[in-house]
Amino acid sequence: MGSFRWILSLLFHALAVVFLVATASFFLLQVIPGDPAAVVAGLDADEATLATVRRSMGLDEAVYLRYLRWISGLLRGRLGDSLIQGRPVEELIAQRLPVTLSLAGAALVSSVFMGLAMALVGSASRIGERLVRILEYLAFAFPQFWVALLLIYLFAFRLGWFPLFGAGEPGSLVLPALSLGISNAAVVSRTARASLKDLLRGNHAAAARALGISPRRIFLVHLLPLAMIPLLPVLVIQAGYLLAGAIVVEQVFGLPGVGRLTLTAIVQRDLPVIQGSIVVFGLAFPLLNALGDFLVGLLWPRLRLEGR
Repeated sequence: MGSFRWILSLLFHALAVVFLVATASFFLLQVIPGDPAAVVAGLDADEATLATVRRSMGLDEAVYLRYLRWISGLLRGRLGDSLIQGRPVEELIAQRLPVTLSLAGAALVSSVFMGLAMALVGSASRIGERLVRILEYLAFAFPQFWVALLLIYLFAFRLGWFPLFGAGEPGSLVLPALSLGISNAAVVSRTARASLKDLLRGNHAAAARALGISPRRIFLVHLLPLAMIPLLPVLVIQAGYLLAGAIVVEQVFGLPGVGRLTLTAIVQRDLPVIQGSIVVFGLAFPLLNALGDFLVGLLWPRLRLEGR
């Protein structure tokens, strides 16, 4: 019964955050300059046409009435209709979401492999630690679009190993995933390296050495799984940041994902699409956070009990 209440608590907090994000996005988009009716009617439309369009879109109603209508639609899974394409926003997002999820998933996997490799090198010696710290600083310093353009130039344009742009071709997600996952690899490296350093000085490693176990086996078999405990919730949260970071990478590589859809909607002032995208990205963080807490509590129940 206690575990069930704990799961309900996680879901309640996640849904509360989503509700606040949805509410804030609605009211913030109401105060930005611009008239959605002008997007539909055209910039050359006269005032009478604009008034008719505003009335058909419900823009002549009070803000709180529009909010109640929008939030009731959200509860039914409706995010409105695109001003430009005239199609349901949830349909547009659903079509683009697999590309974004594939990109974020590939970036997460690549960042875990790169980050753990860096952590292992950094924990092996002082020289390795200094080298890895430099790599971490560089990974944090370079913006994603610069890394993406560099990878395109080297591996797509010069070497021709991967396609330049677009999706669906073999290897089309490799360069986008690497450019998106490099900065996250530095987070994985720092977290795993700090955990490994503490474990190397702990009683568990000392007892394994006393039993005559080889240093390599101690490191890989005994310590590395323990280092994954603090890393797991970090990875789940970073997955949310990777989803948000996909906006820039999708634009650079021409991937038809939710991020590119959002940027196009911003340029075209398609407010329903912008609102729907904000809700989807805002939904990712609390749900992933709840998932991280659930996984930690499921795999290590003692930590969940201590956190109560």
